[in-house]
Amino acid sequence: MMKKIFAFTLSEILIALSVIGVVAVLVMPQLVAGQKAAKAKAQFNTAYVLMAKAITDMDADDVSIDPIKYPTRTFYEKFKPYNKVAVDCGFSEQSTNKNVCPGSGGKVYHVLSSNGTAASDLLDDGAFVLNNGMLVAIENCKGCGYGADHNIWLVVDVNGRDYMPNKVGYDLFVFQVTKDGLLPLGAPGTDKKFSTNPEKYCCTQSINPGCSAGESQYNGYTCAFFASTDEDYFKRVYNGH
Repeated sequence: MMKKIFAFTLSEILIALSVIGVVAVLVMPQLVAGQKAAKAKAQFNTAYVLMAKAITDMDADDVSIDPIKYPTRTFYEKFKPYNKVAVDCGFSEQSTNKNVCPGSGGKVYHVLSSNGTAASDLLDDGAFVLNNGMLVAIENCKGCGYGADHNIWLVVDVNGRDYMPNKVGYDLFVFQVTKDGLLPLGAPGTDKKFSTNPEKYCCTQSINPGCSAGESQYNGYTCAFFASTDEDYFKRVYNGH
């Protein structure tokens, strides 16, 4: 007596493959977004740790970290030796390597909620590229229009200028130097303009639903605060991106 052989028909195999294809199409964007979010989160955490360590090391060497001690464009030279610098960009008008340094003729950065460009003077008071590719720029302007108490910010492109999206709140984040250490801009103890209502300056519905945006040219500036306090920040940012 012959044994019966059970097998799938060609039509059943094609149906199964079609189902798998549909599932892959639905799931793949979520997997890609999740991968982007995880990578961005790791890069942000690394940047925060490196910048905070550099500030702590300055303080340990009795080099003042008090912003009051640093008139415009004086912090850069003091801070630079405490970082592993691969490319020294100097001030924005001195930058010759337009591929990695800030300055006219190179890549531009966009604010969070639109394709509008971030303020041109955000990166102009000294910059360098770390040996891991991150760009670190300094905003050191006493009494600037950002806020009466503003003096020193560290602005970090966590994946370098060669990699997109080059957008505040996505891969560009702002930290503030205080006499007590480093804080993400928007945290209590940073500039009142931004810390009073930080959601105004990191305003998209995915991050802060129901928020009311402040000046559009500053949107994204306080996102470092939310990135450091919201475990799902990067998942929100990269969902659908």
